[in-house]
Amino acid sequence: MGVALIVAGGAVASWWLWRTAGLLPPRIETEELVEDLSLQLDPARLSAYFLVGDRARRALVAPPPSTFRLHAHVPEGGVLGFGVGVASAGHPDPGAASVRFSATVDGREVFSRVLGPGARRRDRRWDDERIDLGAFVGREVEIALRTAVEGAGTAAGTPAWSNLAIVRRRSKERQLAGPDQPSVILLLVDTLRADRLGCYGANPSRTPRLDHLAGEGLLFENAIAQSSWTLPSIASIFTGLHMRSHGMVGGSGSAPAAPGGAGNGGFLPDSLLTLAGHARLGGITTVGVSANPLVSRGTNLAHGFETFVEFPDDGPQTNWTPATKVNRQFVRWLRQNRRYRFFAYLHYMEPHAPYRPPEALRPPAPAGATPEILAGVPPVRRINLRGGPPLLPEQLAYLRGAYDGEVRAWDEALGGLMDALTGVGAADSVVIVMTADHGEEFLEHGRLYHGSHLYEESVRVPLIVAGPGVRPGRAREAAQGIDIFPTVSSLLGLSVPPGLPGRSLLAPIDDRPVISETSHGIGPNGEEDAELIALRTAQWKLIEEPAVGRFELYDLARDPAERNDRFGQAPEGDTLVQALTAWRASVTAAAPAPGSDPALRQKLRALGYVN
Repeated sequence: MGVALIVAGGAVASWWLWRTAGLLPPRIETEELVEDLSLQLDPARLSAYFLVGDRARRALVAPPPSTFRLHAHVPEGGVLGFGVGVASAGHPDPGAASVRFSATVDGREVFSRVLGPGARRRDRRWDDERIDLGAFVGREVEIALRTAVEGAGTAAGTPAWSNLAIVRRRSKERQLAGPDQPSVILLLVDTLRADRLGCYGANPSRTPRLDHLAGEGLLFENAIAQSSWTLPSIASIFTGLHMRSHGMVGGSGSAPAAPGGAGNGGFLPDSLLTLAGHARLGGITTVGVSANPLVSRGTNLAHGFETFVEFPDDGPQTNWTPATKVNRQFVRWLRQNRRYRFFAYLHYMEPHAPYRPPEALRPPAPAGATPEILAGVPPVRRINLRGGPPLLPEQLAYLRGAYDGEVRAWDEALGGLMDALTGVGAADSVVIVMTADHGEEFLEHGRLYHGSHLYEESVRVPLIVAGPGVRPGRAREAAQGIDIFPTVSSLLGLSVPPGLPGRSLLAPIDDRPVISETSHGIGPNGEEDAELIALRTAQWKLIEEPAVGRFELYDLARDPAERNDRFGQAPEGDTLVQALTAWRASVTAAAPAPGSDPALRQKLRALGYVN
């Protein structure tokens, strides 16, 4: 998959730089992963969820006194990277003994640090270190890692080492922007169905600014998301991999959970090269602004970005940061750094539930509407899991209208962004890629919200590419989330890393099967967290629930609403079952993740995925 990019504290440092000076240095500093040293360790020694402060990582637990020996080849520019931390049990004890961490390379001490979380607040977090191995270049060396109690008494907690790796430091001059070197802005509109947009046939249109952009660009009529909810879908866009290859399947954040592999349900493995990391290695400046708490440093989806701004959710109120504020943060950054060629990622929360558009865009309140409905909160669990009482037609119509109002609000914000690009002189040197992570359900198959199944309303999304060098038109061939990595790479003049399953959409493409998955499905008997997987061709879609061996088959050409299950009746069913079985056997399993997001369950709850 190419090299991986280690950012450690780089994104935080860049954010601070922006706040204080507003300007980026002329060169981009990167680190390439050479070897993951944790693979040499006994897995029984590794904790999948080791919490220090507010950050959980996959770590080597090292109760003192301890010594662990590793071996590595040191390349030119090689650096030993690791984190050290002490997990305290209960309240800090100022009288507890500190812990000394030390490291030697071929017997020469290269690191020594004492952490005393009992007495010092600053020691109650992970401490990330980089040790220059220039004196050992070209040699096979032994690395010894030791912990010991410093002073008398019991240690203040349990020490551990994390992110053990040999990395290579590099510095690259930033590419400059220009008409022949366009930048790329990836606009991700959370929860946006394709069929609610004018350019995809909605009448009347709620999206005049997007329709205009689509008319000047290339629109993909059959774009399919890799999942029907955010976490795995965005991870597929960022890595160019299927869900079971990147491992971001959900879960509670406290345990690995990936069909067919190790992974971690809510943390992107550092070993995976992201689109932002790939751009950064090519000398392209990277910036991300996210209004979705799942797309954050906590889940490691910010991995690879030099600058990343994340807006927190406001707890039970779930008043998501509006698109206008996302744009304002980005445009402020752009005014300071527009001379550089960049890749930007903007993640908007309109029209994600709760559906609360500006007052002028809200539909009239229906008679007898409940406070829940008027607040734009679909009664997801009551409908999806308990089967009723059903929504009244006027209540469903209000929710749809409020959703459409949020779509219109986002479109107005898009207009503001396009005007701002013109105002700073960047409009002629920027390619816009616009898409969504998944759609939304309004009882087409008896459910509300998203993530519970893989029907078209949940996975068919918009995908538009517009800007210099892009030939306008409409493409009927299937496009998918994993195609965005190679497509953006091509737009930025970068080679596409080998081994990715997706393709650049700028080159001729033919129809190929599309795989979508969810780990938050709802089975026919109401069972939660069911694994569902779909294989979609130009005409047919097969949906499987592996745990119970259940299949559905739909003829999309004759039955686009997926009402008539043809499995067991049409011979295409057996053919697609064989194709899905072969795909499952061939796909690469997820790598172990180096950490976890302790706040993941809280974020999933705020977004409506769990209780």
